[in-house]
Amino acid sequence: MSIELFDHSRGYGRVSRLLHWGMALLLLWQFISALLHYFYDDTPITDFFFGWHFTNGVLILALALLRGLWGLINLSRRPPHDTPIHRLAALGQLAMYALMVAVPVIALIRAWGSTRPFSAFGIELFAGQPEKIEWMANLGGQWHGLLGWTLFVLIGGHIAMAFVHTYWWREPVLQRMTRGRETG
Repeated sequence: MSIELFDHSRGYGRVSRLLHWGMALLLLWQFISALLHYFYDDTPITDFFFGWHFTNGVLILALALLRGLWGLINLSRRPPHDTPIHRLAALGQLAMYALMVAVPVIALIRAWGSTRPFSAFGIELFAGQPEKIEWMANLGGQWHGLLGWTLFVLIGGHIAMAFVHTYWWREPVLQRMTRGRETG
């Protein structure tokens, strides 16, 4: 059995699958932390999950950029998007990638304009500003949550469509992303 690192026309290589499922776990954590923060703020469970929200956001940003680069490297190798529905799926995935970058970038802009220092993984990324920068704080306040929830709606659609493709249209989408190939 060969270990395929790169994608191919019948599935996704090990690196793409590792990035996909690793980010899926991080995004699930973010979703849980956001729900807890919204519905059950100031509880120990929320403190635990939301305590990692900022660090996970930085990690999601880094992995989204890495995954995008890896996707571009593998673009000609990947399973084709040769029908209108497949091209629509590609647009949905592109929107998810854009939001996986935009949401944490907006949060970083908000943090940069704050008076508090910003740390991830115990490393201070930048010190707080002497005075709050209103436009930065407002950008984050107005767009981070809205775009984050939009991302989660797109992810829900992505998951639903993976099941539709696999079980209704009988396309081996889940096999490609779990096993790395259509059959076997």
